[in-house]
Amino acid sequence: MLGDRSSRYASLFDTGEEITWQYFVPPDYNPEEPAGLLVYISPTRSGAMPKEWRGAMNEHNIIWVGADQSGNRTKVPRRVLLSLLGVELAKQDYEIDSRRVYLSGFSGGGRVASMAVIDNADTFSGGLFFCGADLWHLDESPNAELMKRNRYVLITGTRDQALEPVKKTYRGYRRAGIDQTKLMIIRNMGHSTPRRGDFAKAIRFLEEARNPVAVD
Repeated sequence: MLGDRSSRYASLFDTGEEITWQYFVPPDYNPEEPAGLLVYISPTRSGAMPKEWRGAMNEHNIIWVGADQSGNRTKVPRRVLLSLLGVELAKQDYEIDSRRVYLSGFSGGGRVASMAVIDNADTFSGGLFFCGADLWHLDESPNAELMKRNRYVLITGTRDQALEPVKKTYRGYRRAGIDQTKLMIIRNMGHSTPRRGDFAKAIRFLEEARNPVAVD
């Protein structure tokens, strides 16, 4: 399923291991109109989507997939692999628009997602990171140029313990010339996922035409 990368990740799974996933599929999904895909890396044991985000996912025809048992106690390489597997599994069952495949995560999951989009900029056409993000090796990555055609949203709050690291990551993206990046600092929000209105605003940014734009 992962081609040349499969041998690199073989040691991360036990033979016969069962892996479960949480899906959300818009009720009006039509295979004749390929859907977008949002792959989620959770900091907890569940990959489920908050129910209040359904409206935005429905509006933009985006499918959600999140692996269970992929929380912050899980090794980073395994979490990255599960996100890549999520893409392949969704494509087996649904018609997916490859131009609209996004990687997301909250807290530690956001940090892992922000690292994974660097090495997999050809797979993920954008990223949405909640209260956690990391520059990792962006300055040294040959994919920085490829990332310039993608779109990214970093969300944090004025009361979030990860406020400064998220802001630092945003500045690093801009220094690297990744201009299609939006920073959302939500007043009075702590270390949590955003409410439906702010989530919808972030999704709209990801879904806009991919041209350089002025950002917050």
